[in-house]
Amino acid sequence: MPPITSPSGKRPGELALVMGGGGARAAYQVGMLRALARRVPDLEIPIITGVSAGAINAVHLAAHPGTFAEAVHDLSGLWEKLRIEDVFRVDSPSLTRNLMHWGLQLLSGGLIRGAGEMRSLVDTAPLARFLSGALGTGGRNDVPIEGIRANLASGRLRALALSTSSYTTGRSVTWVEGRPGLEPWERPMRRARLQRITVDHVMASAALPLLFPAIRIGDEWYGDGGIRLSAPLSPALHLGADRILAISTRFDRSEAEEASPQVLGYPPPAQVAGQLMNAIFLDLLDQDSWRVEQTNKLLRGLPPEDRGDLRVVDIVTLRPTADLGKLAADFELDLPRFFRFLLRGLGTDRTRSPDLLSFVLFEPGYVCRLMDLGERDAEARMGELEDTLRSVGDPEPPER
Repeated sequence: MPPITSPSGKRPGELALVMGGGGARAAYQVGMLRALARRVPDLEIPIITGVSAGAINAVHLAAHPGTFAEAVHDLSGLWEKLRIEDVFRVDSPSLTRNLMHWGLQLLSGGLIRGAGEMRSLVDTAPLARFLSGALGTGGRNDVPIEGIRANLASGRLRALALSTSSYTTGRSVTWVEGRPGLEPWERPMRRARLQRITVDHVMASAALPLLFPAIRIGDEWYGDGGIRLSAPLSPALHLGADRILAISTRFDRSEAEEASPQVLGYPPPAQVAGQLMNAIFLDLLDQDSWRVEQTNKLLRGLPPEDRGDLRVVDIVTLRPTADLGKLAADFELDLPRFFRFLLRGLGTDRTRSPDLLSFVLFEPGYVCRLMDLGERDAEARMGELEDTLRSVGDPEPPER
């Protein structure tokens, strides 16, 4: 099929790309973007939002100086060469020291703290260095990413939004860097703040709770944005999107698959942790997409003058056609031996869908498998994507 051409007639409404979390599962998003870039190499996406590992993909697209196809090509290259040691330290001394440190604090009731404060199970300094190099901040995590400002100035980008969770206040905070005139929003337990985006914002959004350390921004400590983000589509809608491409990394199981037990006997910690992480990082995007689709059905039955501040939003939610947790089991042996030993101690080898494993399997075999799957899944739904890219939206975004 030839590349999609720009629509004639009315100008399409603002397009947004929404990317959810899932740790290493975010490689699946890159595969979908590869298929889209092949069809629409010069596509411009004015609104880009990301949360958790999706924030890494979002900031790369927002900061890249080239075309959409060039940005996706480079992003794919980064993922292809990514190793788990580029994300966090997995050497035996580091992991043993952290485990012993936590154990001493627990058994002593906090009286024995050792050398320094224990903030996480693993050290994510390698990821900060990796992102700083990829985003051109010269090893600094607290300086603005200049590529974002350049794309805003050129008009290619309207806004980038990354969501985090404040451990200090308990609120969901979305950091927005955009064109002049954007207004922040506030809802119960969630708010937006206008600020230039840095590597620290990306690290905070992707900081898996307990596993990765929280990041200090200003006077507060922030962690993974998926923890308190009850409406993942909200940032895109507040920023003016009326066409949304949302990429989920959650496999939609059939009724038969849902009825089939994933574990026999008492669930090991890995099974419990996997279910918790699914609920926090994967389920909400699909639920929010469903709410938008239901709202669309109601609005289409009303004349425009009776819709108030609401309007129809064209949305395509893309998700895997295979269980990414089950796929992870095929690549468990790619993990460093001691780290694999620790995960098996949690029971990753006693569940049929080791979702916990899929969050941390930053290894080329698994990553490339997910990108290939994402590419195939996007091609299979390219007709829907074409319709969304050509559609015309209403003038004002709904309040969320």
